[in-house]
Amino acid sequence: MFYYLIRRILQTVPLLLVISALIFLLLYLMPGDPLVQMLQDIPRLRAEDYERLRKIYGFDDPVYVQYWKWLWQLLQLNPGYSREYGQPVFDIIRPALINTLVLTLSAVVIGKLAAILLGIFSAVRQYSIGDYLVTGATFIAYSVPAFWLGLMLMIVFSVKLGWLPTSGLVNADLPPGSWDAIIDWLKHLILPVTVLATSEVIQVQRFMRSSLLEVLRQDYLTTARAKGLSERVVIGRHALKNALIPVVTIIAVTMPRVVGGSAVVETVFAYPGMGRLLFTSIMGNDFVVAMTVVMIIAVTVVFFNLAADILYGWLDPRIRYQS
Repeated sequence: MFYYLIRRILQTVPLLLVISALIFLLLYLMPGDPLVQMLQDIPRLRAEDYERLRKIYGFDDPVYVQYWKWLWQLLQLNPGYSREYGQPVFDIIRPALINTLVLTLSAVVIGKLAAILLGIFSAVRQYSIGDYLVTGATFIAYSVPAFWLGLMLMIVFSVKLGWLPTSGLVNADLPPGSWDAIIDWLKHLILPVTVLATSEVIQVQRFMRSSLLEVLRQDYLTTARAKGLSERVVIGRHALKNALIPVVTIIAVTMPRVVGGSAVVETVFAYPGMGRLLFTSIMGNDFVVAMTVVMIIAVTVVFFNLAADILYGWLDPRIRYQS
């Protein structure tokens, strides 16, 4: 197991290098000059000033030189300054990352737990009225876009009823750290967490149901029932761990959103997270911020896939790792 982990970790190095090169190349080929975007408010900019700034920022270097400069700065945890905000990149990413972790972790925990419980309920009570209701609601929710659901919740609970705020993080008029500010912050989280949690339920519930139904038909569970074990013990102790193996794959694939956030939901609710930061940085040609955010998401994807491989061995002792 130890040598398998070392080998997998070493395999991630060239993988992340390829990903970083593709990220840099794609953003490099995007239309528009980031320097022009940055200097658009400066009147009467002379051509020689423009060329001097291109040399200072390294835009006149070959693309491979620009890539290696950016990669070396990233490895030193100093990817540079944001051209749009005029601040170090990590000073901009840090608060956005914290906000996204709070939002998405809340949605993931609530959504995944609800999805697993609903999947177990549907599988155990297959073809019952409850199973039809849960499955039907899941398919309906699957067809609803996240931005539409967010807007509808905003119209109902914010505009019509006035119970919840429409957007933002917290009311700036409230004293930071006060009880009123904490309550207001929690109110701001309710709607975006609801939209993201709904998406998590949709993704996992159907897989949990089908996986558990397949496991419940296995011969070893028939043997366990024949020994007189209760249905709760059969499901909870013998069936559930094996049924979770394909579900772990789905969870591992979707978990990078914990760091990357949801650009759609965060944009709809004007929530200052990583998803919205990525969207605004791309639209503003702030490539340094955009590349750093995407690289953080890529590292998270690799990490969670490795964590899923390790978790497989715990869920199913039959799985063996070959070094």
